[in-house]
Amino acid sequence: MSKKNIIVSIGSALLVAVFVLAAVPSGSVAAESLERRGGPQNPSGTGNGTGIGTGTGIGVSQGQGLGTGSALAPLTDQEVDALERAILEEYGAYNLYQYIADTYDYGDLFSQIAQSEVQHANALIRQAEKYGMVVPENPGLTEVPVFESQEEACQTGVEAEQHDADLYDELLALTDKADLERVFIRLQTASLESHLPAFEACVTECLLAQ
Repeated sequence: MSKKNIIVSIGSALLVAVFVLAAVPSGSVAAESLERRGGPQNPSGTGNGTGIGTGTGIGVSQGQGLGTGSALAPLTDQEVDALERAILEEYGAYNLYQYIADTYDYGDLFSQIAQSEVQHANALIRQAEKYGMVVPENPGLTEVPVFESQEEACQTGVEAEQHDADLYDELLALTDKADLERVFIRLQTASLESHLPAFEACVTECLLAQ
């Protein structure tokens, strides 16, 4: 092949490469990654933001609290009230259990169940945001409890979980929306089949150890 033909072939290849590069949208890979992870321009994405702090209380993350709810039938006043009460109930359980975990040397039980309450509150907050409802703030502990023994603290957990389950019976009667019912039932089941038995077992172990 002559030198002239080689130069022409190289020039043609370079022109093809330029056209291919020009056809690829700039930053497309980064945009897809951002969408998967969520970010300032796509706060939902597919990420797993909690919306709840893990310090001494639970609070709604900055920028959350209002959803669009535009494609959904709006909540009735009693459904708004039910969802608010459910969120405050889970805040209260978290605040109590985390305080006990931070204050008393009663093992990991209270810390573990406190983190479960974080997930419960998150599930309710997602429903509130989905319907465009303002998420209530965590008021923190309204009264600081004092316990003389681990048995007493665990008994308080038993009573709190029983109250939680009873509340969901009441709240389920206030809505006919399937998505709210599913969340309420799931959280009630966790209280009755997981948290309550754990606290009851704690009470029994304390009695046997006396």
